[in-house]
Parts: sequence; structure tokens; C-alpha cells
Amino acid sequence: MRLTKDEEKMLSGGYGEATRRAMEILVTMGDYAGAQRMVPVSWADLSTFSGIGGGHGDSPDNDLYKFMKELDDLCDREGVRFRCPTTLADAGTPESNARLTRMGAQLISPAGASSPHDIFPLPLFGQYVTPGATNINTYCNSMIGARGNNEGPIGVRMAAITGRTPQYGYLLNENRLAKTHVEVRVAPKNYIEWAVLGFYISKRLSRHYWDVPVLTGIDPVAVTSDDIMSLCASMNNPGSITHFLIEGLSPESRTLEQALGGRKPKERFTVGPKEMEEVYDTYPPTGNKPEIVTLRFPLTVQRLYEVAGLFEGKKVHKDVSFSVDLTLAAKLVAEGSGLKKRLEAAGVLVAEKQGQVMWRGQMIDPWVDAKRAGVRTMVTDSLKDCNAISQQEIDMVLLPSLERIVEVAVTGKVEGG
Repeated sequence: MRLTKDEEKMLSGGYGEATRRAMEILVTMGDYAGAQRMVPVSWADLSTFSGIGGGHGDSPDNDLYKFMKELDDLCDREGVRFRCPTTLADAGTPESNARLTRMGAQLISPAGASSPHDIFPLPLFGQYVTPGATNINTYCNSMIGARGNNEGPIGVRMAAITGRTPQYGYLLNENRLAKTHVEVRVAPKNYIEWAVLGFYISKRLSRHYWDVPVLTGIDPVAVTSDDIMSLCASMNNPGSITHFLIEGLSPESRTLEQALGGRKPKERFTVGPKEMEEVYDTYPPTGNKPEIVTLRFPLTVQRLYEVAGLFEGKKVHKDVSFSVDLTLAAKLVAEGSGLKKRLEAAGVLVAEKQGQVMWRGQMIDPWVDAKRAGVRTMVTDSLKDCNAISQQEIDMVLLPSLERIVEVAVTGKVEGG
């Protein structure tokens, strides 16, 4: 790789051992990926696996924990500060939060965040970024036109320490052009249906990571930012789509011709009602009674009021644990308006940390604890949860609307079960 004089100084230890190690890792990453140079990072986000205690199931026995702790101790001794604007959404413990803020990170979400709803300020078109959360990276690439790869927790941290990242993948112009044309012949009615659309496309392209899809047939007037954020959340799970384009909405896809760079697509397929139903059929009611019901995609202010209205005069069924996640804005509104107290009086757990649910008197994270805790059936609005938690042999049920999900929480019954 061609390094600048400042980058060479980092690599030779001129700024200390911690910075040298960080640059060495980035150079190794860049050499592996065939990168020719480093580029300056406009923003790094430590939203997921941000350090000690960060991420699902992190523990002192985890190799990532040990590596980060050793590096953080070294950074502390050397007084290292992040070299680019860096945000942090809960590193897991007050001590690790304090350590990363001393290095210059801005703690923007003490409850944790993996959604663009809670990230501010968002980057700008053309900037190089290293978001920790895949949802956020997909949104930045696809809807803003900022440029980022899924670097993982180590790559993100090294970029924050050095202010650099290797230029490869979606940081290069040629890799940002669409190669797959997806004709959308269905009009999603709510954020859950947008997630279903993204999940189908993601699964279909799961082995074609670099075959950027461009979606046509979507009415730009009828789409909300909440819809797009839900689409992004499922686009990168199960298939890890980091960059997609929507004709007429994405800044790099004002037209289909622009998205494709004037070339013909390698592949073309259609998503209609039949394909959408295939996703719902993957996570159907099984006949078991619902034990945990969640609204896992963070409630915006609008959906907060919708859920509160649906619970008017109703309570969560005694055999059901029901929890909701809130965006930061919705959390402030819920606390200031009294809606949080109203929901809690109805038996709703308003989670303080993302993904928390109450199970048999204990707070658990179903991504790692569901099977161990004896959970059998969960009902949710999150395809990400369905895909991850079902691997623990838990019956996951996806329902198509807030109304249906709240009905299950109140009645303790799932249609078809």
C-alpha cells in the first residue's frame, strides 16, 4: 500500500505503540483486500461490540474482550485520543463508556443503538465512514451515499484510533454500481412489510455480496425514512447486503441507467406478493402459546403513540412477557408525556437496553439466553430476531402489523396457534 508520511509515522511507532498496532492491523486488512491506499475517515461509530462488555454474549472468556481490554489499557497509558469524530452507543459498562469518552468518543445512546434513528450527526454524501452497526452502514451507503465497508469491531476501532481506513470494497467507485435489477411489484403497507421485502432480497443474494441490487417499482412519494431504515435492517441479515440502490431515492440512482452505470444487469428478478408470503411462511404460528412478544424494531414517536392507543383500556395477558424498544426521541417523549407510565401500567416492559425482555422474573437477552432460559415461542416484528434466535431452536413467529402483535400480547393467543 502507498502510505502518506503521517501514516508511515503511525506505522513506525512515531505516535506510540497503540497507534502503531492499529495502523499495522489496517495495513494488513488493506493488503489482504488489495487496497492501494488509506483514506481519511469522516466518522466512526462504535455502536456495536464497542469494547469491554459490548455486544451480545461478550465476556472475559471472549477473545475479542481480551484483545480490546489489552488495547484499551495501552491506549489509557499512552493517552490516545480518536483521530476522527467518533460516536458511541453504550460499550456495555459505565467503566468502558468512560474510557472511550476519555479517548474522544461522544456517548449518544446510553441504552445502546444499532439503528440510524439514534445516530447523529449522520455523515454526508461521499464521505468515508466506519459504522459499527450493519444497519447503519447499509443506510449510510444506500440512502446517503457515504462510503463504508462492514469492518467489524476491530476494523472500526482501528479506524477511530488512526483516522484512516483502507480504500477497498464499497469505498471504490466501480463497486458501488448496481449489478442486479430487482423489480418490486408489491407496495409494502408498513415498516414490517418493508423488512420482509429486504429479507427476501437479502436471502436471494446471500452468496453474491458484491452484486449490488437496484430496486425499481417503488413510489418515492409513498416511502418514509422509517420504512427505509426497516428495509436496511433486513437487507444485511441474513445476506449482509451493505449497499443497495432504489431508483429515484438513492443519490447514486436517480435513474436505473445511472445505477447500472449504463451496463446491463447480471441478474434480474421480481418480488411480489408470492415472494413476500414465502418469508412469512418461514416464521409461522406453530400451535404453541406465545411466551415472549416483542416490538424489537425501535418505536419512533409516531409508532409509540400507535402502540399506546392500541393498549387503551387493555392489559398484557398474564402468561405473556411483552416488551418494546424505543428510539431516543420516543424515549424522551414517552417519559415526558406520561406514555411510559401508561404502557407500564398495562404490563408493557419499556426496555432500558436494546433487546431486553423479562422472562420468569429475570431480564434476558434472547439472542444468547433464549434456549438456556427455557423459552419456547416468541412473537416479534423483527426478522433479524427471527433469523438469529430461531437458530437456538426457538419457535419464532413474525406477524405483519402492530395491531396483530398487540392483539397477541393482550389475548395470549396467536392466530393459527
